[in-house]
Amino acid sequence: RVKRRQNKDGTIREYLQIVENKRIDGKIRQKVLCTLGRLDELKEGQLDRLIES
Repeated sequence: RVKRRQNKDGTIREYLQIVENKRIDGKIRQKVLCTLGRLDELKEGQLDRLIES
């Protein structure tokens, strides 16, 4: 998932996270397994290599 956070100066940072969905008490909750970093700092093809591994 992509998590968006707004800084005090109004700029928006987007972070890429791997999450696991679980149903707890009839509601779906997401548990963050890993944060891969800022979306704008990920290099071209870096995600493709991660998916293939």
